[in-house]
Amino acid sequence: MLYYFPTLQVLSRIYMDNKINRSNSFYWVVFALSLFFSLPFNGTAEAQNKDSLLFVLKSHLQNDTTKVQLLSDIASGYRDTNLDSMMLFANQGLQLAYKLNYLRGEASCLQFLGIGDLRRNKFDTALKYYLEALHIYEGTNSKKSQCRVLLSVADIYDRIGNRALAIECYDKCINICRTINNLKTEGLALVDVGGIYADQSNFPEAITYYINALKAFEKLKSNEDISMTMVNIATVYSGMGNYKKAKEYIDQGLAINGVSDKEVLFSNYVNSGVAYCQMQDYTDAFKAYNKAIAIADAIGDIRWKNLCLGNIADAYYKTGNDDSALAIYTRLLKEDDQADTIIIETGKQTIGAILVKRGKVQEGITLLQEALNMAQIKQLKQSIFETARDLSDAYERLHDYQHALLYHKLYYNYYDSLYNEKTNKRILQTQFDYELGKKESQITLLNKDKEIQQSKSERQKLIMLALVGGLVLLIIISVLLYRNSLHEKRSRKKILRQKEEIQKQAQKLEELNRFKDKTFSVLSHDLRGPLGSVTSTVQMLDQDILSPEEFSELKPEVNRQLKSLNTLLDNLLQWARHYIQGHTHANPAQVNLLLAARDTIELLNDIAETKGIGINNNIPDNIEVLCDPEQLQIIIRNIVMNAVKFTPNNGCITLNAIAVEDSVNLSISDTGVGMLPEQINKLFTSTAETTTYGTDGEKGIGLGLLLCYEFVKANNGSITVTSEKGKGTTFNVQLPLGA
Repeated sequence: MLYYFPTLQVLSRIYMDNKINRSNSFYWVVFALSLFFSLPFNGTAEAQNKDSLLFVLKSHLQNDTTKVQLLSDIASGYRDTNLDSMMLFANQGLQLAYKLNYLRGEASCLQFLGIGDLRRNKFDTALKYYLEALHIYEGTNSKKSQCRVLLSVADIYDRIGNRALAIECYDKCINICRTINNLKTEGLALVDVGGIYADQSNFPEAITYYINALKAFEKLKSNEDISMTMVNIATVYSGMGNYKKAKEYIDQGLAINGVSDKEVLFSNYVNSGVAYCQMQDYTDAFKAYNKAIAIADAIGDIRWKNLCLGNIADAYYKTGNDDSALAIYTRLLKEDDQADTIIIETGKQTIGAILVKRGKVQEGITLLQEALNMAQIKQLKQSIFETARDLSDAYERLHDYQHALLYHKLYYNYYDSLYNEKTNKRILQTQFDYELGKKESQITLLNKDKEIQQSKSERQKLIMLALVGGLVLLIIISVLLYRNSLHEKRSRKKILRQKEEIQKQAQKLEELNRFKDKTFSVLSHDLRGPLGSVTSTVQMLDQDILSPEEFSELKPEVNRQLKSLNTLLDNLLQWARHYIQGHTHANPAQVNLLLAARDTIELLNDIAETKGIGINNNIPDNIEVLCDPEQLQIIIRNIVMNAVKFTPNNGCITLNAIAVEDSVNLSISDTGVGMLPEQINKLFTSTAETTTYGTDGEKGIGLGLLLCYEFVKANNGSITVTSEKGKGTTFNVQLPLGA
């Protein structure tokens, strides 16, 4: 089990929250002078600021709110270098703030104390400090500060295993951020929630939150947060098995310039290591984890370091280095009261599996059962799946097959769950690729607009130079302007063409998606029934369950099912060819309408006779139409077939035709059940998603009539329907008259 690092932006949040206005002029004068004199001697701006503040603190003798703020800012200066010093100054500031009843100073110092205990895995005291700070900010209605503290509180709840409270705090934070348009903190909360769902292998939810976070950070143009989010997205792709995409997002995220925040760098290294492990690229994984450990050691953060060590131990275990994995997890579990619950759970799982492997089966089972309970509480599907498998193997070693079977069933259930989810992940991946592709397209268009704006700006500069330079320069610039105008027009035309092509592609993709849905609806519902009936009947015959005499009685029904299936497949294939080609192509020729109808009716007589339906062909023998012969037969066959389906037993179907000017009107009437107006409106569309049944239980989903509509249009004709409920239906097909 790998440990994700969604975001722990505690330090940067607190630091930003401590930018409080100072009213003490002495504070600012001494601070400015000390900063000026410290410039030649200090290597970094952070060191200069910290040393300057220490100088001011020695000079400031009054115990007032300014001193509280000085102590808070000095604590902030030590946050990445010395936790002991940070907590020392924060505690001094807190005690003075209590005496002065300076609420804002109390909250600021409380947060730094929370940082110190959080980094040392002292979750109880860290939570106490943060909740006290949150209470102050709620009382002063400081919503921005509330959001930052809520993130830290939610993070602690997540680390101690109470994910319900964690998500509740994240949601509260997100809602407050949206009321004050705080995109930065909202994005961080969204990434954190996405990390929880990624831990639970709920990739659809994880993707949703990561995309929303990415949108927020893109609006802010925050390169650091965009980088962090992209590496988190890489872990989702690697979890779904799309390693190529995962590698792309790792490379893009780590290549973004301007990333200096230690926490963002730590997050990127840990999550890239997670992705590399899932790709089984353990060399790059160890490199990434070692870089993350270097950052954790530099600031003395035990929590971050333990997170890295847990991932390294997991990588050792997966590469077969049980000794190294056992050594690391054993040391981490000695800090049981301080370690994250996810580290404890995975450590117990791994140690238990190793003990079982080494013959200490009962000891291993105890640890594995503890790990399973923790994984079930946190809903870690992958961990439950792996631990149940290990428990089943352990009980099998003890010849306790009852327990072995019990855990094997649990393992199999989660295997099936994860397998089914992979299908959803692939679907989600397609949607996610489309969304990101759309976003990239929009960015490209915006960049082109920016280039046009830059071109206009350059043109204006040239005009100004022309006015100053005189008549000669004016002539030269006019020529340049003319050339630029032509270039701009060509660019605009090119952009418009590209935009039109993108829109056409999007429309085509939408049509193909509807076609896919329709095709799979037919395959999963209408084809499965007839095929199942025929298969079951043949199997019973083969197994001597049915006698030949009994099969003879069922034979008419089997024939009916096969004919229905044949018609459905034919329509489906015609429909698929039409959509794959992107259009319906007709090869018109002179066709005798009577003969075409007669040939088609002969094919349907058997079906009609089973229901006692008479088909009357009253088409004159001298009428010819200009139409594709094959498509004409499909048109007549599907309309007549539809009439047979919806006409009760002993009904009647009548075909008539008349030539009017340059066209022929073919009418096909039945004495069937008829239709309501709303049913007629849906006949020739692909929106219908449900199966309809004829008077004798015949199935259909409207593909035949939709195909008729397409073929009539392809032959320069038209089709209309008149019907009355309970009295029958008439289809009127108008086609060009033959010569």
